[in-house]
Amino acid sequence: MKGFDSKFIDELKRKSDIVEVARKYLDLKQNGTNYWARCPFHHEKTASFCVSSIKQLYHCFGCHKSGDVISLVMELDSVDFADAVKILAERAHLKLPEIKIDDEKIKKEKKEKERLLSLMKDCALFYVANLRSDKGYQHVDYVLKRKFSSLTVAKFGMGASLNFNDLPKYLEEKGYTKEEMVLSGAVGEKNGRLYDFLGGRLIIPVIDQFNNVIAFDGRRIDNVKEQKYVNTKETPIFNKSKTLFNLNNVKKAKNEKGIDGIIIVEGHLDVVSLVQAGFDNVVASMGTALTKDQARIIKRYTNRVYVCFDGDSAGQKATLKSLDILAGEGLEVKVVRLTDGLDPDEMINKYGADKYRETIVDSLPLIDYKLFVLKNTYDVKNADGRRKYLSGALKVIKESASAVEQEDLLKTLRDETGITIDALKRELYSIDDKQPEREITIKRINGEVDEKITVAERYVLYAYLNNKPFALETKIDNLGFSTPLFNEIKKYIMQKIELNEQMRFNDIYEIEDGDEMEIEKMLAFDKYDEKEDGFDKAKYFSDCVKTIKQKALDDEINRLSVLFSKETDVEKRQLIAKEMGEYITKKNKLH
Repeated sequence: MKGFDSKFIDELKRKSDIVEVARKYLDLKQNGTNYWARCPFHHEKTASFCVSSIKQLYHCFGCHKSGDVISLVMELDSVDFADAVKILAERAHLKLPEIKIDDEKIKKEKKEKERLLSLMKDCALFYVANLRSDKGYQHVDYVLKRKFSSLTVAKFGMGASLNFNDLPKYLEEKGYTKEEMVLSGAVGEKNGRLYDFLGGRLIIPVIDQFNNVIAFDGRRIDNVKEQKYVNTKETPIFNKSKTLFNLNNVKKAKNEKGIDGIIIVEGHLDVVSLVQAGFDNVVASMGTALTKDQARIIKRYTNRVYVCFDGDSAGQKATLKSLDILAGEGLEVKVVRLTDGLDPDEMINKYGADKYRETIVDSLPLIDYKLFVLKNTYDVKNADGRRKYLSGALKVIKESASAVEQEDLLKTLRDETGITIDALKRELYSIDDKQPEREITIKRINGEVDEKITVAERYVLYAYLNNKPFALETKIDNLGFSTPLFNEIKKYIMQKIELNEQMRFNDIYEIEDGDEMEIEKMLAFDKYDEKEDGFDKAKYFSDCVKTIKQKALDDEINRLSVLFSKETDVEKRQLIAKEMGEYITKKNKLH
């Protein structure tokens, strides 16, 4: 059992009912002795994920993933076996036994992790000592300017990096190797020289749910606006997309007195200000857009979340993207609206904690906030603006599963636009719940040239994302794609190949400005791959790659042809003609 005594694991499973554990992550619906939900491992609109209370197992009839309560926590929290056991043991109030490891590879990985955690703890102590020393006066001035108390500084373990040189020397004296320093992310390397990656900054440690220091956030203390905040790079112990800042304090608050939801803000110092003002239930992402993994972590602690991003337009855009991610994980989502374009830290300092508490009370449910954003996007006094607002608002209202809520929202829409309630209802009911799927021809790529290219590109990306062996044998680097979404997916694939990590189709739903309809079309190949007899997937993939390459060559030939027709200089025309001939030769070889 990967180092744990089998008797302990058996007891842990007996005290960890899989239905109750799964309920913290998923919206389960009971049907007899089984419970059903939409699968968290792949995108689907109907529930195919089954949790058996009798067998204490889960199984998805769509993607075929299955396992017990430990593997469920491993998958949903993106943790290894040992951490999943820790999470369940804490929940079941069981004391963890000493781990006995026989496997040499596991021993090595465990030792490496322990060394990195030890190094990061020593870094944190080093930074704290700097802040308390006479040399840390500039950092202390900055802390006082931000009105952070000594208790707050201690609670968050704030420290100071005084320069770029002292940290590597300190760690070397502590016995850490150059490789360990660089691997931790706390130390950088350039031209063979080691340096403090967050040199000169105010340091705030990032602490995980097990109270381990896993990373640092560095804040400039001068007036330069470029790169105000810098996080430690990702390491074996720190994954930005699976980490929430201040989760350790939220966990403590939940255990001591309980929490009524979690507030999500953008900046780490926003968290610090709110905690100092009496709000213990605050977290922040790690400088990236909110991810599904982070949403699942939040759901372990609460079913309600208050999204409180900055009041500017960029913050509003981030809010809209986060809303759907959070709601998709079954959380009750409310949006806190900040006035005057302020961020939470500024609002606390300007208006105080009571005023901020009022904004929490007045927060809008998800659907109301979407309508609020639409209303502020279009001028409803203008005929064109009013029509666009109506069209968007009705689509949002259609998302509600409650007829009562729909009726209430339609009345508000009537009052805002002057359109009768009957007319609004007719428009609402005319909106299709399901968009018609376009037919995808797989065996033959026909139709217009653009459609031929799109289908070819779609299948090539689908094959990579599903780790098809024939795809992984082909380099994707030199393939060009016709849409921004496809090129973003290509970047994701190249990154995973470089890191030697397995690709997950579900990850592409998190691509910014991703077209869900286009992704659904890509998924449609799944059914064809399974059902179509005699379909040579490898050959079809090869044909698709040729189609993409041919399109790129055609584009170059057409470009040169235009240049040739416009050029009047004889020598230049000859050079263009020669280059065009080379592309034509390459194209002929493809056939």
